Amino acid sequence: SQEKAGGEGQDFGFWDERERIDTMDGDFFHADTKYHGNKIGSRRSDSAQGMVIIIHGLQSSSNSSLCIDMAESFLDRGLDVTCLNFRGCCGNPNITPGAYHLGFTDDLRLYLDMATSRWQEEGEMDHPLYLSGFSLGANVILKSLGEMGEEAITKYGIRGAAVAAAPFDNERNQLCVEAPGFNRMVYSANLLTSLKKNLQMKVEECEIVEKDTDLFDYERCMSASTIAELETELISPLYGFKDNIDYYRKTSCLYFLDTIAVPALIVNAADDPFFDREIFPLEKSCERGGKAPIKMVRTEYGGHIGYLFHQQSTEEIKEGRKQSWLPVELSRFIDHVQTKTKN
Repeated sequence: SQEKAGGEGQDFGFWDERERIDTMDGDFFHADTKYHGNKIGSRRSDSAQGMVIIIHGLQSSSNSSLCIDMAESFLDRGLDVTCLNFRGCCGNPNITPGAYHLGFTDDLRLYLDMATSRWQEEGEMDHPLYLSGFSLGANVILKSLGEMGEEAITKYGIRGAAVAAAPFDNERNQLCVEAPGFNRMVYSANLLTSLKKNLQMKVEECEIVEKDTDLFDYERCMSASTIAELETELISPLYGFKDNIDYYRKTSCLYFLDTIAVPALIVNAADDPFFDREIFPLEKSCERGGKAPIKMVRTEYGGHIGYLFHQQSTEEIKEGRKQSWLPVELSRFIDHVQTKTKN
């Protein structure tokens, strides 16, 4: 069902339109769209050269400053933009026991199926699509592209992707997230508390799932002392993994890079505190003889997508640049792919 901004009781802030997508397992998620021009069909405008689909990070949403900054940068390149909100991230709790995880590509694939089917029904047989995201969203995009292979091009018309803060190896990264000091005391502790609160709300307030469910052990989940323990007790049984290690090994984007068939840019920072510094698979890039058309950029600084807060240079100010460094670089790559494809 579609909802337009400005309608009775509706305010989507930056976005023009929101659509609720009902899923095959009885749940839902929301897709928010900003149009480059005047809307003329299903999720496309009269002046756009294609569409970018943005996938946000863990516990983020389409209204995050980074998603909006990215969207503005893509709009400046002549593209419509849709941001997919993971289940439970749109302001309303989702209605099944699970929601999403590091490798949850189901909803992205569902949206791709719906969008391309609509455009084909309208006679728009060649509407270019691009994917962009950060952190967990970057992992989902790269994993999904690896799963699709050539089908990304032949079935969906995906021309390219640009992502940032891609967590290549979550088995190794988990040790960084739980490392003593700031990561464990602040980030990991706060994230664990937030994840538990979400679960508690589903069980005790919304009654989406019973305390004595056979799907997982609620008491063991609530007594988990680390994110890894919670992923073993909750994510693993809900989605069919043996434990957290099996979960990491089957969802980390590192293992899906070789089968990506579209040009892709990956931007990571060497000082990202949540990623293992030793893991940056340059050998998978096209410059180093990798099988896939992937370009990898590793900056010395930037933290975990901290580029958003960089100070603009005099040159950037003169150019009238509104967005920060990262969104501009991601959109620059998409624009490059788009120009090369046209030629």
